[in-house]
Amino acid sequence: MDDSPIKWRVNLRSRCSVLLFGEYMAADAAPRETLLRDMKYQKMAPTLNHDRIRRAIARYLASPTHDYRILASCRETLERERDAAVNPQRRENLTFETRALDVFERSLNGLGMTGLNFELAAPSPALKIGGVSVSVQPTAHIRVRRARGADLMGAIVVDTAKGQTPKTEPAKRRTNKAMYCSAIMVHLYLLREFAADDPKASAEHSIIFHTTRQDRVCAPDNYQRMLRNFEADCRGIERAWPYISPPPGFDPDSDRYLPRSRETRVI
Repeated sequence: MDDSPIKWRVNLRSRCSVLLFGEYMAADAAPRETLLRDMKYQKMAPTLNHDRIRRAIARYLASPTHDYRILASCRETLERERDAAVNPQRRENLTFETRALDVFERSLNGLGMTGLNFELAAPSPALKIGGVSVSVQPTAHIRVRRARGADLMGAIVVDTAKGQTPKTEPAKRRTNKAMYCSAIMVHLYLLREFAADDPKASAEHSIIFHTTRQDRVCAPDNYQRMLRNFEADCRGIERAWPYISPPPGFDPDSDRYLPRSRETRVI
């Protein structure tokens, strides 16, 4: 992607990732403007990309013995590409990716894997709420087997981004709220994917895990009120979307951007 002439992805329809959705819902008015712009105008290159790390983490979690060789192989590939990189930005990005993988390994005690069976999760269409498409792509599914009744089904999104460690109580509350908002969307994803109640979607196992902070939250049982707020805020996003100003450096007259529009099914 470093040599690609495409520098921006412009989302013509309102859409975002589940983690960015949580940030937006927890943010104050001023930061929301920046987050909205980031939703619509996505910088593509040269960017930090954790996709390979996420795939390695997914395979590691889903392996019956949690095989460390999966993570080691990913690290070797990243280090080999880093050492061969000519572009300084690409070399720096690969260094950050390698560090992110190291952080994940150090965070495993905080993940709480005891008693959980992880399964690979296939790509899934986005949820649609208040007109906004929210992409929920779990790192892995979670199955909790029960001797009586249906198995419980959960999902985890592992956030490998470094982010900033909140230093004040208000910042900590916003960070915590953002994770809860994202976890609620993970639970809505489960309700759609496992609608037959066998296995049964579990709010307790709808998890967001931030590796750097080792923060782990699950969706609250009483999320319906928050969901109504989500819907109202998303209707506002949908109305504002055509009027979001582009970031500095964006040239709509050039061919260095990629319009993106994709229909998704409604939850």
